[in-house]
Amino acid sequence: MTDTPLAAAQHDLARAYAGGAPGVLVSGLVWLVAGAMWQLHGTMAAFAALFFGGMAIHPLGVLVERVAFNAPKATIGKPLETLAIEATVPLFAGVLIAWVLLVRAPDLAIPIFAAIVGTRYFLFRTMYGEIAYWALGAVFLLIAAPSLFGFAWPVNIGFLIGVAELIFAVLILRRWRSRT
Repeated sequence: MTDTPLAAAQHDLARAYAGGAPGVLVSGLVWLVAGAMWQLHGTMAAFAALFFGGMAIHPLGVLVERVAFNAPKATIGKPLETLAIEATVPLFAGVLIAWVLLVRAPDLAIPIFAAIVGTRYFLFRTMYGEIAYWALGAVFLLIAAPSLFGFAWPVNIGFLIGVAELIFAVLILRRWRSRT
């Protein structure tokens, strides 16, 4: 690790949020629930699970960080926490777009939502100094893009995204632990 202010802030933020792995874990569980809702009750139910579950990701992730990892609060990582908050604004725009698509093109709503969430993960590389977030964002896009062009996966993408996030949560956690 270099001794730059950015590297110090990344290290601090990664320490405070266990590399972001608990949030990815909770998000993966939300996507699995959304996949189940999609399978059982349709796109609208899946979207509702993503919307309401998405609001719970940060608080539940913080709970896991504090309880399971006894993670301290960020001190010098505050500017990067601001980046995370700023990155939420386009996420809200994406939710609005996906919501509109629920009525106009329901088959595109969840894939668009996945693509938007995936693009947000690219910012996590800067926030945590962890390159695995670029790979996670790319996986989201690789899963979502074919669906946007009419390709039907053998299972709904809620399950695919959820499983991918669970795998990446373990990978990110291991990488974070190896650096602490």
